[in-house]
Amino acid sequence: MAYPHERPGRDGEGGAGPMSPSAMRRDFVRRRTRLDACAAAEGLSRREFLASLAVATAATGVTGAAAARALAGESPATAEPPAADAAGPGPGAPAPEAAPPSRKSRVVVVTHPEVIIRDYRVNLPIVREMLDRAAAELLGRRTAAEAWADVAREGDFVAVKHNQMHAPTLHTHTEIDSVLMERLTKTAGVDPQRFLAVDRRLPQPYDELSDPFTLPSRNLATRLRRLYTEAATAVVNVSVLKTHFGEGMSAALKNHLGSVNNPGAYHGWEPGRMPRSLPELNALPPLRTKTRLVIVDAIRPLYDGGPFDDPDHRWDYRGLIVATDPVAADAVGLQVLETHRAEARGEAWPLPAARAMVRWGQEIGLGHADPGRIDRVNVDMG
Repeated sequence: MAYPHERPGRDGEGGAGPMSPSAMRRDFVRRRTRLDACAAAEGLSRREFLASLAVATAATGVTGAAAARALAGESPATAEPPAADAAGPGPGAPAPEAAPPSRKSRVVVVTHPEVIIRDYRVNLPIVREMLDRAAAELLGRRTAAEAWADVAREGDFVAVKHNQMHAPTLHTHTEIDSVLMERLTKTAGVDPQRFLAVDRRLPQPYDELSDPFTLPSRNLATRLRRLYTEAATAVVNVSVLKTHFGEGMSAALKNHLGSVNNPGAYHGWEPGRMPRSLPELNALPPLRTKTRLVIVDAIRPLYDGGPFDDPDHRWDYRGLIVATDPVAADAVGLQVLETHRAEARGEAWPLPAARAMVRWGQEIGLGHADPGRIDRVNVDMG
């Protein structure tokens, strides 16, 4: 099937004309409404319905494309059709303008003064404590175990997209992967054989490419790894906080350039390129519907000179930014970077392309960027 944002075409080519922001918002709301209708028909919550699709896929051999059809409102043979009043306007009928999500996006910023051992080495038990606390605060659970059970459960296939591009000194700490593996398998019940932490190099058959998607603003055709389109039922986005080429930022939204076939086609922070393409990439249905958790590694961020490491522009923030909304996570990460940049220069030192990127993520309905729409929770564990 072709998702509404997906149009046939060769890599780098577009198909039909671009969708407007209002059309994209309407499409996102329509998908979520139909998913809720399918879940209600089965007497399940949205998360339970997604989990049931994952179990059905594993048990019956139903392809990831068939699960995606259900998410898009095209009921598979085993599913109840969505309720008529939730199916949206009929062919040719004008669709109502979709309002942005009314709820605030919670973002937890957890810091610990003893997380760094030396240079880039970190203390694993403290990283574990930080993630446990952040998960409970983020998801409103009494205990960390309850929170991790909300992130994934038995039957899920968890894909952790981390970033190892500039190892050994500018990458996501592997200790985060270790904690996720431990908590999601031992606490949440995920089969260890169905947990995979990757960056750009994936084992077979997960590195195979999907059919092309076309991003609306630039008609840019791109292909996701089939790990995300077919195998995975839950995605955890683990990125590192840094500046990128002067005016941009690399964090959660940019992290998925490691998940596509043509990352070079995205690059360039001039208006209309990465500031729009990165949110639109993250809005593709396989990433948007499967992302359960976003973690931005802000233990030792880079505030200038990125994406390559520059020791003169590193500082020990000693924090993790944790959310379920990648736009909100990046918006808070941008606040952290710009605050430190202003302190370093003694005057405002903004990242205009990064600001444009998070604004576009909010404009298309992917998440929240405005501070008034973000519930930022600061947790100092010192």
